[in-house]
Amino acid sequence: MIRFAGPQDTADIRQLWEVCFPDEGGFNDYFFAHHFDLSNTLLSIEAGALCAMVQMLPYRLMMDGREAEITYIYGACTDPAHRRQGHMARLLEHSFALDREAGRAASALIPAEKWLFDFYKPFGYEPFFYIEKQEVSREGSGILPRRLTQANIPQMAALYDAYAGPCHAVRDAADWQAQLAMFDAIAKGAYGWFDGDQLTAYAFCWEDNAQEALGMTAAQAQGLLSALERDRLDVVTAGQGTALGCIKWHEGHTAPLGYMNLMFN
Repeated sequence: MIRFAGPQDTADIRQLWEVCFPDEGGFNDYFFAHHFDLSNTLLSIEAGALCAMVQMLPYRLMMDGREAEITYIYGACTDPAHRRQGHMARLLEHSFALDREAGRAASALIPAEKWLFDFYKPFGYEPFFYIEKQEVSREGSGILPRRLTQANIPQMAALYDAYAGPCHAVRDAADWQAQLAMFDAIAKGAYGWFDGDQLTAYAFCWEDNAQEALGMTAAQAQGLLSALERDRLDVVTAGQGTALGCIKWHEGHTAPLGYMNLMFN
C-alpha cells in the first residue's frame, strides 16, 4: 500500500531515516525539528511495516523564462530487509502520477552517490543540474569575508539569480532564511565579500566545504580559509563540470541544463 504519512508513522519514519542516512553532525535532528513534513512524505507499507519512503518537496524551477512547479524527491530510501522488491519503483511511479495530476512540470532529485544516476535512469531521470568543484589550499591571508545575516538576503538573492543561469531552482525569502538559520546552527555559516555596501560574493560553509560559493575570487577563497582556520577547502559553484542532480520532465522544455543546490543535499 502506498499512502502519505500520518502522525502514527513518525517513529518508524525516523528509525528508517537513521538506518539509511546515519549522521553524527546534527543534521538529522535539525532537519526533523525544523523542516520535516509528514504531509510530503510518501510511504510504501506492507503487512503493517514501513518498507520504503520518499519526500515530495514542493519547489519551483525557472525554465524557459517562466517559473514552473516541480517536485524535489528527497530522502528516498528502502529498508534493507525490503530492498529489491520494487518498493522504490512503485513510490516513484506514484509520485509521477501525483505530479501529472497537479500539473507539475518535472520531478527532480540529487543522487547521494554517483552510481545512483544509473539507478534512476530507467524511471526517466537524466543528468541536468550541474556544478563546478575545486579544491582550494592555503597560500596566503587573502581577503577576509564578513558573516552574513538575514539583512543580506536581498543581495544574496540577486547574486544567485545572476550566477545560477537561466534555468535554476527558485528561492524565495523563506528559503534563504531557512538556509541561513541551518548553516548558522549546525554548520560554519554563510560568508560574504563587499565592495562598499554591495555584496559581490558569498559562500555557504560546512566544516570542510563551501557547498555554494558564487562570485568568489581566488583572493577571497584564501580569505575564507583564514576565516574558517583551515588549510584546504572543497568549493562548489555553478557551472557545467559535474552532474549534481537529475530531472524527469513531465512536459516539454528547451533548457539544456540547470542549477540546483542548497537542497538539504
